[in-house]
Amino acid sequence: MEPVQGESKRDCWTVAFGNAYNQEERVVCAGYDNGDIKLFDLKTMSLRWQTNIKNGVCSVEFDRKDINMNKLVATSLEGKFHVFDLRTQHPTKGFASVSEKAQKSTIWQVRHLPQNRDIFMTSGGSGSLHLWK
Repeated sequence: MEPVQGESKRDCWTVAFGNAYNQEERVVCAGYDNGDIKLFDLKTMSLRWQTNIKNGVCSVEFDRKDINMNKLVATSLEGKFHVFDLRTQHPTKGFASVSEKAQKSTIWQVRHLPQNRDIFMTSGGSGSLHLWK
């Protein structure tokens, strides 16, 4: 998968698989250095959705990979995380989302608790860990 001819190539910093609720459906979400988040449908090999969070995307993760898409968390260089509700999509505004300035340094990683997908942890550049619900 490459950018369209004439479109500039960006550095991809993170990827995550999701929507694997049967043998046919799969998506991959990619986060880029310029703040782009792109959701690719691997069944049709097409771009399904994209947005920009205005700063480099360090980590993306679906709350669970083996169910219909539910939530996606993206973290950034500026110390923010963004949670997207992948079940609520407006035709022009995209997925419903919320963002929070979690710390003063980069949030390098996000991981969901396997036993409870409403809980996730972020790790920051200052050495801190934050638990979120």
